[in-house]
Amino acid sequence: MSIIKYSKHLLTTSRYSRSIIVNSVRLSSPVDTPPPSRTASTTAMSLSNTAKTLKTPFVGAFQMLSDPILTEHYANLGFGAVLIDQQHGLLDERTAFECVQRLEKFPSCFSIIRVCDNTTALISRALDAGACGIIAPMINNVDDAKRLVEQCRYAPVGKRSWGPTRALITDAGTEQANNYVKVFAMIETAEAIKNLDSILDLEGLDGAFVGPSDLSISLGVAPSGSPTDPTVVAAIKKVLKGCQARGKLSLLYCGDKERARASLAEGWSGVFPGADIGWMMAAAKEFADVIKN
Repeated sequence: MSIIKYSKHLLTTSRYSRSIIVNSVRLSSPVDTPPPSRTASTTAMSLSNTAKTLKTPFVGAFQMLSDPILTEHYANLGFGAVLIDQQHGLLDERTAFECVQRLEKFPSCFSIIRVCDNTTALISRALDAGACGIIAPMINNVDDAKRLVEQCRYAPVGKRSWGPTRALITDAGTEQANNYVKVFAMIETAEAIKNLDSILDLEGLDGAFVGPSDLSISLGVAPSGSPTDPTVVAAIKKVLKGCQARGKLSLLYCGDKERARASLAEGWSGVFPGADIGWMMAAAKEFADVIKN
C-alpha cells in the first residue's frame, strides 16, 4: 500500500472510529458526547446528597479514622448519618471530602462534617465538596451562631460564596442548597448554656449538637462521654428541652450504646454512641485478650 493510500485509509478510519475500546472501557471523543439530558441530571440527583433528608430519630457513626471505605461500611450497616470529624479526627481535607462523596450512593445516610473552626474557609469548602450538614465547635453566643449560619446559606439569608466543586454535579441552585444543608451549633461550654436561648432562637440554625466531655470540663467536672454529674446532666437536658420547644434537631454524643438507647428514649433526634477509633480499640482488645482467656 502506498503512503498516499495508507494516509487516506487512516483518515477514513478516524472518521468512523471515534470510539476506542481500551480494556473493555469505552472512551468516546468529545464529538460523540451527547449534551446533558434530563435523564443524566436525574441520575446525578439520585446519587447526590442534595436529595436526602435527615430522618429522625437516628443513630450516627462518629468517624475519626481516615478511610473512606469505613464511611461506606457505616452507611451500608444502616447508620442514619456519618459525622466526619475534622476537628479531632485523623482525616485531612481531601480524605474527608472523599468520605462525603462515598455517601452519595446511600440515600438513607446523611453526611455531616464537623469542621475544626467556625471559619469561612473551612465551612465553604466542606459544603462545596457536597456535605449535607455542618457542625461547628465552640459556639458560645448568638454572634458565633450567626456567623456559622451566614457561612452556610446563600443570600439573601446568608453570605455563602458561590463556587461549588463536587456539588456542581447536583445542579443545585442557591435556594435548594439553602434548604437541604443542615447547620448545627456545638454546645459544649458553660457560656453556651448561659446563652442557649438566644442561640437556638436564631433563624437558619437547624439544631444543636452537645459535646458532653468539653461541657463537663467547662462546668468544672472531669470529662466524660456519659456524664452523671447533676450539673452537667441538667445542662444537657436544657439543650434537649430548648430544641424540642423550638422544633429543632437535638444531637448528642454518647459514651456508650446504653447511654445512646436512653437518650433516644428521652427524645433526642440523633445519637452518636462513641467514635469509631474507640470501637476499633474495643474490638481489638477482645482479640488481644485471647491469650489471657
